[in-house]
Amino acid sequence: MTELQKTEFAMLTEFVRICDTLGLTYYLVCGSALGAAKYGGFIPWDDDIDVALPRKDYEIFLEKAPDMLPAWYFLQNHRTDKQFHQVGSKLRDSRTTYVEQMTENLDIHHGVYIDVFPLDGQWADEKEQRRYRKMKKQFEGKRRVHLAYNRFSRSTLFMWRTNAYYLCNRLFGAFSDTSSCIAQYDRLIASYPLERSERWCNYANSASETEYAPREQYGDGVMMSFEGLEVRIPEQYDAYLTQKYGDWRADLPEDQKKGHHYYVVCDLHTPYNEYMKEGRVCR
Repeated sequence: MTELQKTEFAMLTEFVRICDTLGLTYYLVCGSALGAAKYGGFIPWDDDIDVALPRKDYEIFLEKAPDMLPAWYFLQNHRTDKQFHQVGSKLRDSRTTYVEQMTENLDIHHGVYIDVFPLDGQWADEKEQRRYRKMKKQFEGKRRVHLAYNRFSRSTLFMWRTNAYYLCNRLFGAFSDTSSCIAQYDRLIASYPLERSERWCNYANSASETEYAPREQYGDGVMMSFEGLEVRIPEQYDAYLTQKYGDWRADLPEDQKKGHHYYVVCDLHTPYNEYMKEGRVCR
């Protein structure tokens, strides 16, 4: 493991410990499930851990975990970090700095993280589907605004809207807090109970069709080793991974063997708040 992977693996270990202590169901998902099934751990060129819990277990984790985590871990979501721009949560290591390009100017916690997603059901009828699509469009638009207003672009020919959002925020304080928007969207997807749904969805990761999986794919899960740690991945992992990645057992071309997270700062030995004090991260 790389040093970054070791930092993330330590958080995964704490996450699993808490879930086991509380009797919560969880799954490694996305590339982490692929890594467990194919490599017995991290995808060698990746630096990402994704976990998901059914909504009820997710809410219990949010409630109980902060008192059970080491003091240097921070559970980040729209409830605990008002400028956080995503549905779902991140477990962050406050002793580190990991500033991504997309969010470098947001006033949020920027430690190394693993993603913690809720699993929800699917809409029950066409009326619910129309309401969902309308709110999703509104939510994505507001989130793009939230990210845009923090960055002034000199390429005004192509980025005039970004600059307009930026100037409106600086002049009038507009678009400075998306927590209420995210909370509204989160309540909507949480209103689709897993118990009534034949398909489960990880809306927080993506609302693409590949995230809608028959509930049987998750099932009770199966245990696999992830860097020596016994973890749970979806029970029908072959069907799950095939739906998301196609022929997941095939070897990728060399030019595709690269991570998908892009950062401007990765410092595993300096807390993010020290960067803030020293003004080393632009805001």
